[in-house]
Parts: sequence; C-alpha cells; structure tokens
Amino acid sequence: MQFFTIKTVVLGVMGLFLMGCDKEEKEVTEPFAYEQAKNYGTDPTSQEIIEFNDSEIGTEVINTIYSFGTPIGIKAEQRLPNGKYKPVNVAKLFNTSSPTGDYTKFRTPNPKAFRPMGKILIINDAVDTEPNLYAGGGRIEVDFSAIGTVLLKGIHVLDIEENEAGSTLELLDKAGNVIKTMPLPVTGALGATRLRVDTPGVAKLRVTFKSTEKRGGTGAIDVLEFNRE
Repeated sequence: MQFFTIKTVVLGVMGLFLMGCDKEEKEVTEPFAYEQAKNYGTDPTSQEIIEFNDSEIGTEVINTIYSFGTPIGIKAEQRLPNGKYKPVNVAKLFNTSSPTGDYTKFRTPNPKAFRPMGKILIINDAVDTEPNLYAGGGRIEVDFSAIGTVLLKGIHVLDIEENEAGSTLELLDKAGNVIKTMPLPVTGALGATRLRVDTPGVAKLRVTFKSTEKRGGTGAIDVLEFNRE
C-alpha cells in the first residue's frame, strides 16, 4: 500500500496554495485524479484503509466489505419517528462523482470537500431505490470483530450541518461496551473532513446522525483508517 510522505503532502499543499493565489476568481477547486488523491489526508502510519471507492458493489445494499481478505460487517438503520431504529439494513454506496436521487448536487470535490471522495457509505432511503441519503436520521455500524480489535486511526465524515452537530461516533469493544464517544465535526452542507480517532481496542464503530429538529439528520462516512492489533 502506498502513502504520501509528509514532504510530498507539504509540497503539494504549498503548490495548491500558490496556484489558488493566482486563480482566486475560480469558485471550485480543480479536481485531481482519484489515484493521486487516494491517501490524501490520511495518517501515513495507518496500515489498512477502507476506501469504498475501491468497491465493485453497485447500487445494491452492502452487508460486507473486505480488507486484505478479512470481512468487515456493514449495517445502516433508519431512525423511526418514535426514536427507535428500523431493523432493516439500508446501507448503500453513494457515488459523489455521479450523484443520484435528491442529492444530485452532492459532488466531490467541492469548496467544502477538497478531496475527491468517490463512493461514500450512506443510510439509504429504501432497500430497493437508487442511492439517496435518508433525511430522517439513523446509524451506521462497521464491525471489525472478524479481525478481533483494531487501533482506529481516523474516519472521514461528510455532510454534517450545524443543526446536526449532535451526531456522534461511538467506539465499542469486544463485549459491546462503548469505550469512547466523539462528536462528529460540522462539515457544512455537502462538506467533508477527517476525524482523528487514535483509539485502540475497537471491535465496532457506530456513527449516529442526529438533528436538533424533532427528527432528521443526514450524513455519510468514508476512508476508515486502522491497524490490526
């Protein structure tokens, strides 16, 4: 697996900054090739990185993704008006290179998401519809138990607006106990950012999208960085 060196990233950022100074009139950052951007913004000490853009899965529900041959469980559930969760997996991959549904403007890169994200993991609005973010809130779980536990280095989160600042990342151990809870950073509409985690002993992660409104909350995740323990 290849990673950017610190020197490469620094020089790249400086170069982009200088180009930006010469072309301030441009509203959208010029995109760069996915292969160039694949590990941009990740920790170079991360030994494994799950990039959903690498998946051959199309528009069907996703239950499992593999990292070096080991299955990683995936589940997404919608939150119901009564606060409970519908026990039906509606995890799908939404392609920000070719957005669909009600989110045709959710394209990366954009001014709030510099990194081209490609496919991202979402809570879909139904099992049998094209990828389309569910706006009623819910949770995504990623299960590393087939590995055992991991040192979770980081995760990218997307589309967290101010009214969704109560959204959280929970980390669970083998026994199902929550060992750490972190608020998701506000990215702004259609934005993306990396959340540094650096927590060992993680058997499962749970991302819950909430809103200050009575119900609601959208969002997505991508680029899971971890080391096996």
